[in-house]
Amino acid sequence: MQTVGAAGYTIVGTSGHDQTDLDFANFEKFSVSGTKYEDLTGNGKTGDDIPWSHDPVTIYIDINDNHVFDAGDLSTTTGAGGAWSIGGLTLDDVGKSIYEVVPDGSEQTGILVQTVDNPGSGGVDIGNDFTNFLPPPGQGLTPGFWKNHIDILNQELGEYHSGWTSKTSFEEIFEFQNLNIISGNPSIADALAAKGGGIHHLERSSAAAYLSAAVTAVPDGLGGKPELNFSFSAATSSDPAIISILNLIDANHDHTLQPIEVAGAVRDVLNDTNAPTSNFGETGQPGINDVANAFDAMNNQLHPDASVFLV
Repeated sequence: MQTVGAAGYTIVGTSGHDQTDLDFANFEKFSVSGTKYEDLTGNGKTGDDIPWSHDPVTIYIDINDNHVFDAGDLSTTTGAGGAWSIGGLTLDDVGKSIYEVVPDGSEQTGILVQTVDNPGSGGVDIGNDFTNFLPPPGQGLTPGFWKNHIDILNQELGEYHSGWTSKTSFEEIFEFQNLNIISGNPSIADALAAKGGGIHHLERSSAAAYLSAAVTAVPDGLGGKPELNFSFSAATSSDPAIISILNLIDANHDHTLQPIEVAGAVRDVLNDTNAPTSNFGETGQPGINDVANAFDAMNNQLHPDASVFLV
């Protein structure tokens, strides 16, 4: 890339006098490179990551700055060990954004966008790394499962919190401060059997979600492993709004819903004064039905058989 003398020079020599400083300079094109990693723990780029060993991933420089991989963008795909490189760059490319096309079923972690820096003439801008977490397939259990297996409900809830059973108040389990929000003071079993939409839909879906989260939170069974994996990924729902809500509920960002997170989201959407967040609103967006639908997506994931529970 010519940086000095691009306009050329006019020879204006006069007798006996040399014409000097007719200089030319060029900046040699450079490249950017990085590595694609698999984030084994979902906590961003750390020492426990491993080089990407799955299908090649497209990396692109967003020339037109629309955050979409389209015609005109400079791109490449990852090779062995997740390595990638894009060459032939000039000073015009400095400051452009570098993105990956996020692989299906993965969660992007760590740095989501890199930037083309100037490594100097002929240099290499290194370390533009991307990391992705591949959550294991999530499992869930519907309100109907729990309603029809009260013995399993009592076992698992009692293991999570001593003394709790199917007859324990929904409001106690969900730690409500305002005890008049849900009429009738239903038990957790009553909530699973609630009929109708709105707040009753939320009762059913959140009660089942809480129980599944409790199972996941307490190692049990052979080898001390939990019988359920109440996690979510892009495969949990094709609706991006559902995934967005689940990410809001997932306060510690580990892609798995904990009982405290389920309860916190319910208190939030119902405007309880003990709510830990203010992400939702009873009549706002996301509202009751949105949060209930997000729990439904979790509950409707792969259903393990009742036989996996040690009764």
